[in-house]
Amino acid sequence: MKPIPDLPYPADELSHLQKLSKLFEDWHACFTTGASQLDKHIPDEIVCDGFYPHYFNQQLRILYIGRESRQISGLNYLEVLFPAYRTGKKIGDRSLNADKFHSRMLRITHGLLNGTPDWSAIPSANEIGDTFGTEAGISFAFMNLSKLSNEADEWQSDWSAIEAAHLLSNETRRFSEEEIAILKPHIVITMKLGEKLKSLGSLQRIESQESVTAWQLDSAGHRSLLIDTFHFSAWSKHDVRDFYGPIGEVVAIIRRNIGECPCQIPSHPADICP
Repeated sequence: MKPIPDLPYPADELSHLQKLSKLFEDWHACFTTGASQLDKHIPDEIVCDGFYPHYFNQQLRILYIGRESRQISGLNYLEVLFPAYRTGKKIGDRSLNADKFHSRMLRITHGLLNGTPDWSAIPSANEIGDTFGTEAGISFAFMNLSKLSNEADEWQSDWSAIEAAHLLSNETRRFSEEEIAILKPHIVITMKLGEKLKSLGSLQRIESQESVTAWQLDSAGHRSLLIDTFHFSAWSKHDVRDFYGPIGEVVAIIRRNIGECPCQIPSHPADICP
């Protein structure tokens, strides 16, 4: 387990890293106590995640929550992906531009941080990656619901490991909810988590459309807008129709209803929520 990635964080983000480190140490201790329930895994295989450099300096802090990492047991998720975004431009044997999961996160984040332009006007994932996690570029936070990595070659999610990790992560403490509170996102985008959304905090439905559902999320006292949508790796879904368009529309609706907004979403440039 590696709680803190070896990445170029600015000095003003170190305190957030220290809080995450303590949380993951406690998480590891919880998994150690319940090791017999970990479904083929051991506590040291925990895959830690969190935020990329300069995330806390973004005018809109966006957190993505997926299900599980793949084939990186015991490593730090961010430390593995950061160089893939910045210089490698490959996710496994697939180019960064061709990888739906990661290219969609990069391009949707860029769009939301830059006034939601037309999808065609957003740079490619490769281009965004050139300055990702730097003072001149964009950044976001990422966490998986399960802290256990899927080591299988098949594309299907390892639901037995996800269920085991999820159960332990909420047995004595609500670790995922605490991680969100440390990351302090304005917007949380989740990927088809179903009933497990409840483990992220208290939910109050705000808006529902065909491909997204929006909620007010309260995670250990931190309030944010949660948008649940399809899994970003879904090849059958359309970038604009199923993801970027509905997500941007929900954010726009919340911003228009400034007086009624229950979430801490900043507009450009001032916060619109108390």
